[in-house]
Amino acid sequence: MSAGSENLEEDYVDHTDRMRNSNTIEALTEIENAGDLILMKGTFNQNDLRDLQVLLDQPQKHVTPFETYISYQVSTKTSRIEFEKQNYVVRRRYSDFEWLRNQLSLCYPTLIVPPLPEKHSLFEQIDRYDRDFITSRMQLLHRFLNRLADHPVLSCDKKFEAFLIDTPVEFSTFKKSFAGFGLFGKMSESLQNMASSYVAKGRTVEFEKMSEYVDKLSEKIRTMEKIGQRIQKERTAYLQDLQMVQPILNQWQAYEPNLSQGLQAIGEAAITCADAQRKLVDCQKPSLSVPLHEYGLYTEAAKDSLRNRDNAQIDYEVHMEQLCRVKAEQTQLSGMGKYLQLETAPLSDHPVMFGMNMWKSPEQVQQQRMQQLETGASTLAVQVEVSRDKMECANENLRADFERWNQVKSRDLKNILQEMADLHIKMYEQSLNAWSKALPIVKNESQAQI
Repeated sequence: MSAGSENLEEDYVDHTDRMRNSNTIEALTEIENAGDLILMKGTFNQNDLRDLQVLLDQPQKHVTPFETYISYQVSTKTSRIEFEKQNYVVRRRYSDFEWLRNQLSLCYPTLIVPPLPEKHSLFEQIDRYDRDFITSRMQLLHRFLNRLADHPVLSCDKKFEAFLIDTPVEFSTFKKSFAGFGLFGKMSESLQNMASSYVAKGRTVEFEKMSEYVDKLSEKIRTMEKIGQRIQKERTAYLQDLQMVQPILNQWQAYEPNLSQGLQAIGEAAITCADAQRKLVDCQKPSLSVPLHEYGLYTEAAKDSLRNRDNAQIDYEVHMEQLCRVKAEQTQLSGMGKYLQLETAPLSDHPVMFGMNMWKSPEQVQQQRMQQLETGASTLAVQVEVSRDKMECANENLRADFERWNQVKSRDLKNILQEMADLHIKMYEQSLNAWSKALPIVKNESQAQI
């Protein structure tokens, strides 16, 4: 994601934070009331110089006799020549996003297609029309679309273009009429059965290292998630303890009025620390837990691309093995030709019915088999060349996209951890200032008592 898209992401987070903190009696009142949608409206960053920008905002609840669902407004701003206009506004629901990602994954199996947010809440079973759930999903869908917009290949796909600009009726027709199996097609049923238990033999060191790296990264992200949840649980318990400090100190003041100023200062410092802790607790999920989990899904997308590359190699190796077996049988039959001529019985010894030989001579059987093998070898030779080209294309696509993904991943994870570090620093600074103000009061009152 470019620098411009990072600024757009920051503006978007600000607007979703305002939505999350909006004081409405019912979570969906704002969604159902078109007059209140302005509270959930984002804006494009004027400093963003990308030629394709996408903004997702204004979720809206739809109730029909058959279903209830949430749609989102997708706004597009572009200067690309393939678009007839510079601005588009459409509405899309979650199933449209699913269709788009499935199609992109099918057409570009060795590109790392960004993940979608999961259908259900990560941490607890909640109403899928809950405000926090909708806000979180909207932010992740916004990130998904901008990752596609920043991708050098996926952003140029016609299905992505239709998703951004077609009206709901046009897009529905487009989805129904579209058919295709993508660049690599579908392997035959026999090859799929063989590939299910087949392991690529010649995976290069390069792709082996990629696979090991993604596996380790996925494991580390899961570990960070678990640690983050445990820390969050402990921090929540600590927050509850901090919130109990002032009421206890207030009761203490009633029994020892001579310590009232010091106890009051300590209580106020505890309140300030509790507020700082509460902000950190509230930011833990949107700033760390959800982004980390989403990057865990991103690593799974990278694993899928690696598996698809392996499947392309398996397809080539299976065809190559079949061709080698056919050629080996051809060589074997050619060597048996002279032996069969010596051993062949005269045709007069074979049974005859209605003037026709009921059995074929061994020479005839051999010739027929040789013709079959020759035809099969020609067909397999073509399939070997096609599968080799697909494998080489898969290697190049994954090699280039993995490098791009690795750069984006490093920057994104750095930003996630840096944001959490900044939140911790801010919390500790507020706590330190609070205790720095309380300490002189407590000290002076202690000296006065002496």
